[in-house]
Amino acid sequence: MANDKRFTFKFLGVHMEAINFTPKELRKTVWTAALIILMIIIAWRLPEIISAIR
Repeated sequence: MANDKRFTFKFLGVHMEAINFTPKELRKTVWTAALIILMIIIAWRLPEIISAIR
């Protein structure tokens, strides 16, 4: 049971090598997805925000 994390990280590394994806690219992709979701939320709530400001 002590090697569970080691196995998980090794398994993740194998998958990342298989798709040739670096951690830097993964971080960039995750941040891009987070920003897109944030923009959608802001656009969805924009009428409420505008009416609250008035």
